[in-house]
Formats: sequence, C-alpha cells, structure tokens
Amino acid sequence: MQKKLLKEKFIGALVGTFVGDALGMAVEGYSLERIKADYGQIDHMLEARLGSGTYTDDTEMMIGVAESLASVGGFDGEDMANRFIDNFNLDRGYGGGTIQALNNIKAGTSWQEAGKHIFGNGSFGNGSAMRVAPIGLYYYDKYEELKAKAKKSSLITHAHPLGKLGAALQALVVGYVINQDPRQNLSQGDCLKFLANTLEIEDTEFSHKLKITKELLANKPKPEEVARKLGNDTRVFSSVPTAIYSFLANVNSFSEAVMYAITLGGDTDTLGAMTGAIAGAYHGLNAIPQKWLKSLENKEKGLDYVIELGEKLFELK
Repeated sequence: MQKKLLKEKFIGALVGTFVGDALGMAVEGYSLERIKADYGQIDHMLEARLGSGTYTDDTEMMIGVAESLASVGGFDGEDMANRFIDNFNLDRGYGGGTIQALNNIKAGTSWQEAGKHIFGNGSFGNGSAMRVAPIGLYYYDKYEELKAKAKKSSLITHAHPLGKLGAALQALVVGYVINQDPRQNLSQGDCLKFLANTLEIEDTEFSHKLKITKELLANKPKPEEVARKLGNDTRVFSSVPTAIYSFLANVNSFSEAVMYAITLGGDTDTLGAMTGAIAGAYHGLNAIPQKWLKSLENKEKGLDYVIELGEKLFELK
C-alpha cells in the first residue's frame, strides 16, 4: 500500500472518531424514532452541551491513548492511565465507572487493579472500545499483539472479560481495514470471517452478534430491526457489533456509515465514534466531508492536534 494512503488512513481513523462523536453527541439518548421524526438523519453538527462540533469523553480518551502510544513508542499502561487523568474534563460526559477507576488510580491503586471491582467484576460498557482506535493503528501489522494490547488498555477502566474482548474486537476491525485498499471492493464476509477466526469469541455475546450481523447484511433490513437485534446501548456487545454493521452496510461511504450509526439512536456519540474510527481507517481522511471538518472544535487538543497525533503514530510505524 502506498505510504500516502496509509498515512491518510492513520489520520482518518482518529479524525473519524472525533467526527462521529461530535455528530452523535447532541442526540445521545434519543430513540431511533425521535431522531427520525426530528431530523430524518444527522448530516450536520448540531448544538450540543459544549457547543456544535465539540467532542465527548470518547474522543478525549482516544486522544489519551494516542498520546501515550506516540510518547512511549508502544503500550504502557501506567503512562496511558496518567494521560487519561491529565486530560480528564468532567464536562465531556464521563461514565461513572470510568470516573471511579481514574479516582482509584489517583488514590494509589495500580492501573492493573483500578477497574477490576467496578460494578462487581469490572465494567463491560463500551468505554474502552470507543477510545481504542489508536491501538488498532499502531499494531495494525501484528494482530496478536494488537489483541493483547487492546485488552490491556481496557483493563485500566473496563476490566470485565467482555469489556476487554469488545475493545479487542473494535481495535481488530480498525487494524484489519487499515490493511484493505478502499479502491477495491471490501468483502463483508471476509471481514466478518477474519474477526471471528482471529478473536476468541465463541460462546460469547460477540459470536452471536456477529452471526446476526452476517444475516442482517444479507437481508438489508430496516434500521429498527438492526437496532433491535444488534443493540444501540452502552454495553460493549450491544454497540461494537452495531458499529461494525453500520460500516459494512455502508462500506463505500464514510459519511453514510457514520450517519447510519447515529440514526439508530441510543448511545449515538459512541456508535458514531466507533463507526467513524472504522470508516476513517478504511477510507482515509480525504473521505471525510469538509463541511464536518470545518465545524469541529480546534482550540487546544482540537482538530489540528488530532491530525498531528495521527501523523506521529504513522511516522513511528
């Protein structure tokens, strides 16, 4: 693959996370029916709690992952946890489990232990999957290492086995599409087969959801059926497969994939962020509409900074 295209893909995955997050933030928690009635589909940046074009904890934590990888030259759990703490802005909308884990670390608990007893056996929310795209980029040429590092990155805040598996699945699909040429036709079946064979997901919610994903792709159902069968909430097994479906069902268009994911309702900022990461990793930065890029916040750690992080990760590889 040409270096120029690969660089565009690295940047596209990070900026795609940002774009999907910002598009979805204003309608987070809305039902599919309400979004359809009020907007039809979300094709522009709406006014949100921090203003239009701003990001949530999804992108803020993704930035922390990318900063750590770029600074250390690979995964370092302690450094990554500290990046999360340094960047933490409660106004971005952090979940309670993540707040508790980061507070545990600030109080002296190791990053390996901080999230283990949250919600009993650790969280299986999508908080570690939403931020994991940089690991998919950095280890795109080493799938086994990619899986291991994604799970370790999840451990910081989402220590439940399903939480770790969901982060690994999201990172793996990002890594897979980085290696695919968008000028050729991506096989939906080959992608799903790769994910199922590369990640140990048998007898988990993920194996069931990927089988449903394959069936839905063949039948082209209405969004209501997709939301009902795959899910659109904060549980990682009810959102990562949904993001994968949203990408594969709209594989030829970054914007259509992201808008579709958000139209499903529910945890719209995270569905948008994860779908944007996958579609951005596949198509590259140039596929993201300029009207969206121009609407993104660009002060400290805004769009230019995210682009710079993508460039740094690419140069390291």
